[in-house]
Amino acid sequence: MDVKTLSSSIFNFSAKFCNELDKSKSVVSSPLSAEFLLALLTLGSEDPAHSELLTSLGISADDQIRSSFKSLSQNLLSIKGVTLNVANKVYIKEGDYDLNEDLKKDAVSVFNAAFEKVDFRQNAAAANLINKWVENQTNNKIKDLISADSLNDDTRLVLVNAIYFKGTWKKQFDPANTMDQPFFITSSETVDVPMMYKEDNYYYGESRSLNAQLLRLDYVGKEASMLIVLPNEVEGLNGVLSKLAEGHDLLKELDDMHNIKVQVTIPKFKIETEIDLAELLPKLGIKSIFNQSNNGLTKILNKPEGFILFY
Repeated sequence: MDVKTLSSSIFNFSAKFCNELDKSKSVVSSPLSAEFLLALLTLGSEDPAHSELLTSLGISADDQIRSSFKSLSQNLLSIKGVTLNVANKVYIKEGDYDLNEDLKKDAVSVFNAAFEKVDFRQNAAAANLINKWVENQTNNKIKDLISADSLNDDTRLVLVNAIYFKGTWKKQFDPANTMDQPFFITSSETVDVPMMYKEDNYYYGESRSLNAQLLRLDYVGKEASMLIVLPNEVEGLNGVLSKLAEGHDLLKELDDMHNIKVQVTIPKFKIETEIDLAELLPKLGIKSIFNQSNNGLTKILNKPEGFILFY
């Protein structure tokens, strides 16, 4: 599997992931974070978990994970003009516990993962250790990822992924053009929010299938961009997400976008979201990993008993 094919699989997983989030709230999510951890978990799992994970990720074999995720990680880190940090870490219970040898090699060679032994009995100290690492990897943007009460003496392994992105718009918005304007929450409810405004040439498209407008905003370096999908109807987001989750090829529509003059108005926003993967992943067909018996995870560690957590 090449990176382009993997990107399509990641997009499909992301669309299904986002479609299961709470649509009554504004949310920010990084399905790619979950995908990195699930891919690592796949390489150490057996059926039934192994089959569920491969199917949900849209990948047919372990070797495809090894080749494509390694290339993906290298490509992400080589993007010019932006700050992009992708980090994976494995926390293992102090003592004789360790990943099985093959999985440990994959964790290092494919995911560039780091390892650290932790005394999970000291749950507050262990949580603080993990949270400090996440803060450092995300420039202090993500804090208190893991709570102390989620760790105990039965915890054997914690898998953590952190992604940090910071970019500068290639075409800057002039703060003098930012002003309060109504933003539609529903077709009958609005709230005044600061709106950034700019008229310039951007890549723009219209999707009949999604009944939405598409806009690409490039970052400095031109190797990274934000794609905005704006439903034509105020309450049309659910329909867009449903069609994407059903497999609509949005990536193909990017080729039909044209560089034209556009009046762009975007709300300034700040969003923080907590997502419970134990609640969401079963909706994507990943169920066995949350069972304490016959889950297919017994060979991840050299000792099978205990709990595995991932964030």
